[in-house]
Amino acid sequence: MTGSASVGSARVGGSASVGSARVSPPEGPTGRASVGSASVPGAAGRATVGRAVVGSAAVGAPLGDVMDGPGGPGGPGDGPPGRGGSGGKDGRSVTAKAKKRRRRNILIASIAAFIMIAGIGMVAGTYYFDKVALPDDIALDQSTTIYYSDGQTPMARIGENRTVLAFKDIPPDMQHAVVAAEDNSFYTNDGVDYKGVVRAAWNNISGGDRQGASTISQQYARRWADLEGVTYARKLREAVIALKLNQQYSKDEIMTMYLNVVYFGRGAYGVEAAAQAYFGKPAKDLKTNEAMLLAGLIKNPEGNSGKGSPFDPNIDKTQAQERFNYIKGQMIKLNFVPQAESDTRMKFPDNVITPADARKRSVAAQNLDKPEGLIIHHVLGEVAALTDPRTGQLIYEDTDGEGKKNFDKIRNGGLKIVTTIDKDIQPIAVREASRNKDSNMNKQPENLQAALVAVEPGTGAVKGYYGGDSGNGGDFAGYYNDPVLGNGEDSCCGGHPPGSTFKVYTLATGLMAGYRIDSMWDGNSPGDFPASGRSIKGGNPVKNAGENPVSHPKCESGSSSWCTLEEVTVMSLNVPFFALAEKVGADKVIDTARAAGITDMWATVNGKSTKIDMTTKTGKDLIPGTFNTEVAFGQYPVTVLEHAGGIATIAARGYAAKTHFLKEVWTDGKKTYNEVINPKRIPGFTDGMSDDINTVLQGVPKHYNLKMKDGRQIAGKTGTWQYGQNQSGNAHAWMVGYAAYDPVKKTPDLAVAVWVGNKKDEQPIKDSKGTSIIGGSLPGPIWRDFLNDALTAIKAPKVNFRPPANTGRLDVGTGVSPQPSAPVIDPNNPGGGNPGQGNTENPGGGNPGQGNSQGPGGNGGGNGGGTVPTTTATRRR
Repeated sequence: MTGSASVGSARVGGSASVGSARVSPPEGPTGRASVGSASVPGAAGRATVGRAVVGSAAVGAPLGDVMDGPGGPGGPGDGPPGRGGSGGKDGRSVTAKAKKRRRRNILIASIAAFIMIAGIGMVAGTYYFDKVALPDDIALDQSTTIYYSDGQTPMARIGENRTVLAFKDIPPDMQHAVVAAEDNSFYTNDGVDYKGVVRAAWNNISGGDRQGASTISQQYARRWADLEGVTYARKLREAVIALKLNQQYSKDEIMTMYLNVVYFGRGAYGVEAAAQAYFGKPAKDLKTNEAMLLAGLIKNPEGNSGKGSPFDPNIDKTQAQERFNYIKGQMIKLNFVPQAESDTRMKFPDNVITPADARKRSVAAQNLDKPEGLIIHHVLGEVAALTDPRTGQLIYEDTDGEGKKNFDKIRNGGLKIVTTIDKDIQPIAVREASRNKDSNMNKQPENLQAALVAVEPGTGAVKGYYGGDSGNGGDFAGYYNDPVLGNGEDSCCGGHPPGSTFKVYTLATGLMAGYRIDSMWDGNSPGDFPASGRSIKGGNPVKNAGENPVSHPKCESGSSSWCTLEEVTVMSLNVPFFALAEKVGADKVIDTARAAGITDMWATVNGKSTKIDMTTKTGKDLIPGTFNTEVAFGQYPVTVLEHAGGIATIAARGYAAKTHFLKEVWTDGKKTYNEVINPKRIPGFTDGMSDDINTVLQGVPKHYNLKMKDGRQIAGKTGTWQYGQNQSGNAHAWMVGYAAYDPVKKTPDLAVAVWVGNKKDEQPIKDSKGTSIIGGSLPGPIWRDFLNDALTAIKAPKVNFRPPANTGRLDVGTGVSPQPSAPVIDPNNPGGGNPGQGNTENPGGGNPGQGNSQGPGGNGGGNGGGTVPTTTATRRR
């Protein structure tokens, strides 16, 4: 039988001839049956696909000789492992055997011809137009890794458990073990198991079970086809793709593609994920025996019991041992490992981690159940918000088949996301703010919760963040909008009333309005401010609060009505700060806070606490109405995150840089995003004002005896907010501040905000001794200890603050001087009347007295008076 079975020809585009398929007996010991050749015309000439060879076995040979798989226990061979014998016990004649062999050969030839006839249309449609997919061509889902700011230390991995490796990173023993387990002839075959193709065709005709691919090339092809959702006539399509694959790519390239795609069980896609899932190590560190065990899992990675692969020794050690021994024999047979080394290099591994341990490691790798989980949510929110500058469209937003929006390009895109978080600072933040034996929070009442954020002045980069113990819980340092691992809506828990720490912005506003830090203010309490709706007559005057005698504070002048702005800041008196806000305008305080970086504050709207977006509104838009003069001493909640960013602005001499977590994004080894740092100065703020505010704020840590171990100069502000409207005790306590910073040399520095409050419902916060907590008592030590160790960790040089510049022209705010021995004549008020609450030319707010310019007298002074109290709710410092 030497003729040919012609299948005819077909044309695609007019010039692509399929040629003929020939099934013939061998001309020699290794006769070849070919599918012919084909080419597809293209715009740039002809792209030749080349010859597709149907193996090197003679059609007349026994079926067992056509294409035996590696066989063995659990081996990939789909058919009987043995080859046909030459004799039989029934004593049949040689003639009878020859007739049977001829019938079988005719059947095989007929099936092959049927395959070609049935598949010719598919060949025309798939062989010429299907593009063989590589990891470069198809978007393989792989895990995205989030790093600390060094770009080397992983913080978390999210998404599908896959990391695509290059060929050089896959150990040779891993490659050899897969060949031994799955495809013994991988390095010599053309990518197709022709016996499997025939068997699949026969089963499709007879109604038998569908068969899986046998060769490594076909397995890769099947994986690609599954990814594309193609299922019709899969076996033939796999064969075509596998042929094409082997014509266009080297065996090393095919092996690399395969080992990045194949599933090993335990949710591990690709060899890198598998090495971590079963041995807790990267693939490059796999030993020979470990690689062999992994290769054995490929045939049945999940098993039928739902527990895992039967070739996993934690599931079925007997089957795992048998499978391992089979691969061991193949490794020796294929000369991958010398027989002499088999006992040492190929000893059954006893270090396979348990599925439970693998799950724990997988969860730990995501890091969502740790404090860093909150950082992950924040940075993913920032990545999701990135837009294309050309179109304004979100870069990573995608749409699924149902039209629903998602951000799978981030979760499964294999991105490298670098955060601003410092790997040395972050553990210090967690240690100092969480409950542990080394923290000031140790053994404190269970209702207490702390939060800490450290921001780098001048850049806005968040260097340390603690908002809670888990990324799956509430964020007490802020809130995030994460559409990648969350729903994209605001998370719990938002802001907290900052109390007197917000006076930093009020103080800066006062300096810009011309008040000196030694200007004089009335510190007496209560204060009457009817213009702001806070009056003694109305029963809601402004009151001081704190540990000093708050009604009549002790000032250096000896009079509580003649206190410097510096003194009332350190003592954190509410009355003079309310007065300052009235004089400069509460809207201006809002504008200063906005310029410093506060973008959200909470106000009561229709009886509900509502987040107010301040990015598009000015102070005049918000006051009066949304906020009132109480903003001067921190009635309205802000987040610890944004407050730390605002304090970083003050530390950076008034230059505000947007607070952020995202430093870089890398895609396929290329940097596709780099943080944008564009500091802008608070309008009207000067270097001299910075020196003055630093001088004032240095007094607060000194007041609470908060000192650095190395004597480094620090500046800060405490604050509290009371529990309830008419209750005693505090519900919130703060400490914010920074170390001295040199903007010229750009020395490393940190601005830190610490908050202590309640985990759940508000109640008075008390320490382990039952003492009411204030800013300097618990938040203060947390703040100090963090700064001590964090600045040491980053080797920040010691820098001293500059002396005060004594900017400003206004010497008196609402202060009432003790009776002078020799009256000073004010040319603007020659009558000598006591000044009231009016403007600077007529502070008294009333009519000036009638005395002449030479004398102090006059009948009646101003109707107002600087001693008139201020109106402040019973709010805290």
